[in-house]
Amino acid sequence: MPTRDFKKFLLGSKRMPDTNNMISLAAAREIVATVIGNVKLPTEEIPLRQATGRILAEDQLSAIDIPPFNKSAMDGYAIPPGKGCDEYRVLETVAAGDIAQQQLTPGTAVKVMTGAPVPEGMVKVVMIEKTSEADGKVRIVRPDSAAHICYKGEDVRCGDVVLPAGTVLGPADIGNLISVGITHINVTRQTRIGIISTGNEIVDSPDELTEGKIMNANGPVLAALCQKYGLEVVGEQIAPDALDKTVSTLTEMMTKADIVVLSGGVSVGQFDFVAEAMKQAGLTIRFDRLAVKPGKPMTFASSDDGKAVMGLPGNPVAVYLMFHLFVLYAARLLSGRKTELTSSTLPLGFAFHRRKADRMAFIPCRFQPDGSLGKIDYHGTAHLMALSGSDGFFMVPKEITKLSAGEKVNFINFRQEL
Repeated sequence: MPTRDFKKFLLGSKRMPDTNNMISLAAAREIVATVIGNVKLPTEEIPLRQATGRILAEDQLSAIDIPPFNKSAMDGYAIPPGKGCDEYRVLETVAAGDIAQQQLTPGTAVKVMTGAPVPEGMVKVVMIEKTSEADGKVRIVRPDSAAHICYKGEDVRCGDVVLPAGTVLGPADIGNLISVGITHINVTRQTRIGIISTGNEIVDSPDELTEGKIMNANGPVLAALCQKYGLEVVGEQIAPDALDKTVSTLTEMMTKADIVVLSGGVSVGQFDFVAEAMKQAGLTIRFDRLAVKPGKPMTFASSDDGKAVMGLPGNPVAVYLMFHLFVLYAARLLSGRKTELTSSTLPLGFAFHRRKADRMAFIPCRFQPDGSLGKIDYHGTAHLMALSGSDGFFMVPKEITKLSAGEKVNFINFRQEL
């Protein structure tokens, strides 16, 4: 497969002919953007110290100049302008946080520590390593033309935009905002997620593991992903394979959440009731078949007031993938954050082949020391354990059945913050 720009790759896939009423990933994401793209979450003011991981609701402007004064970049001696001399009388020592009490005159110097304000005027600082001090006088033993001064406002001017709206705040951002005099900020309210795991077979306690039952892994995986990406889980429930119970659970969850995420029950089996439950809950189904593997029965529905409901396939690898491709995407649309998928172009460390190529495929893999993508033990979309050994997924375009070792592929790293 020739290497292609990822955005063009996705856009190109949108125009490919679909089979069995499946739509492409790009087309599906465009539908989500069209339906909820204009819905925005409310904002709230919080202390900056509590804002790590939150999203700025508005541009942040500096309240002060940075640096707020001319300060010494080194431990050294501030000397006056003009023709220098070999020796200066030291008037005083100024530590960081203090200010000079005496005015420089020809033949005098002020000893300044790193970060201390320098005396007014066109002064320069001579590094302490290039001087020799004795008996209240300092001698310049190695002349230096550099000023060694950080000038007022050279980093940021009062009124400058420090961070734009939509920024996800990290530790460095917190420090920068504090440094320019900001202590409280307006952020977008966290997206509220309701999680429903469907199925008669799933239980939450090992004590309930009778024959035919399995542990509910999808709910905890979705809750953990929400925690990772700063989304608020407002409810996590199990709905049995019964239409009335699915409708009532979904309806109740929609009163609390901005996005409701269901896992399982979206296919066409005898006990798959999610699609009908969506309709009975007053939702409009926007798409329900996706030309992506895993994820074919991925279903998206919405209410008239902008509530989004995502019906994810039941297999855990598909749940994990569809969360990143759709749930996280929708949450970021609501919060005003950048939503583009990003990928790296990396070589495959092994040959890949598949029999059917009617869908774009996402294959879990890991980084190898030589920079290529390595194969992992992967038995299919029910193989949740495979994700613990993977770094992300490489993508195989629709209609491609074979990839050679060394061939470049698009890779999405799900271990890092997207």
